[in-house]
Amino acid sequence: MTTFRSTSMLLRQAQARVLVVGSGRMGHIRTKALYGNPRIQLCGIVDTNIEQAKSLSELYRTPLFASLKEAISSTATTQLPLDGVVISTPTPTHESLIIEAAQNNLSIFTEKPVDETAHKTSSLFQTCNNQNVNLCCGYQRRFDSSYQALFHQVNSGAIGTPLAASIFFGDHPVPSRQFLLQGGANIISDCSAHDVDFIRWVLQDEVVSVYAVGTSSDDELRGKNVIDNATMLLKFSRGTNVTLTLSRGANYGYDQRCEVFGTEGMATVNNVAEHSSELANESGLHRPKWQHSFPQRFEAAFAQEMDAFADTLLCGTPWPIKETDCVEVQRVCDAALESCETSQVVHL
Repeated sequence: MTTFRSTSMLLRQAQARVLVVGSGRMGHIRTKALYGNPRIQLCGIVDTNIEQAKSLSELYRTPLFASLKEAISSTATTQLPLDGVVISTPTPTHESLIIEAAQNNLSIFTEKPVDETAHKTSSLFQTCNNQNVNLCCGYQRRFDSSYQALFHQVNSGAIGTPLAASIFFGDHPVPSRQFLLQGGANIISDCSAHDVDFIRWVLQDEVVSVYAVGTSSDDELRGKNVIDNATMLLKFSRGTNVTLTLSRGANYGYDQRCEVFGTEGMATVNNVAEHSSELANESGLHRPKWQHSFPQRFEAAFAQEMDAFADTLLCGTPWPIKETDCVEVQRVCDAALESCETSQVVHL
């Protein structure tokens, strides 16, 4: 169960007024979380694709706008100003939306990555700093209770000195062939950032070198140079070695695991099943599949993420993911892509 927090009766009564930009899969997830949070007033959906966005705006009984400019102008006529905007659109659109929101004094939550390069990411943080607004990037592992528990286990010294970590990401359902062949991102750039951010946070350390290899699971993908499986080896400055394995093809359910091995023990995040019932009979032991996909596995984390955004808007609470985190994650992902292309270790 998700619990929402506040620091006083006054703040419990206050609501942050927020727009959602984007009505795709992440837009649906964010809208649901915002609508269900009593500390947030959902003020509208923004999308150039009005037909796609119409059902979302009707479901949550909130206005629909074709542009951020239109939404800001419309809400400016009310007595209460907007506080923030949640950007859930493709990465190439982030820059213009972040700049427009900042220029209108709106704090911003954006899906990862902030932008496609480390340089542009830093530039956008500077723009927001100059406007005195928050730029909050979403890395949902940090808001998941199991991953938070692993963080505290490692950083309390419970496993001693971390020596190695193994992370496995298996996507489910497998993306459509059209997505993979017509613009679906390389799995390294599309899927590694969350785990790179998390393991940096857990280890409180920086990556100094990256080696990555990628494969295509069939001839059609290989012919289009589409990598749908990859392995990254990250070496950290204090000596911890981390293996991150990524695949688009976990046909048995969403597979997301993490193990950190140390001198005095090991901390693990395991998968979450669809339910907890098991059957034992003469043919064997029968367990449920893992949860269907990331919206189910991280539903509570997404809700806590939006509640943390409310803390930032209403209470001035600093966002836990800083500019440095976003820039360093992007540098690691860029290095992994370079390593995959050159078959060389890339030093940072």
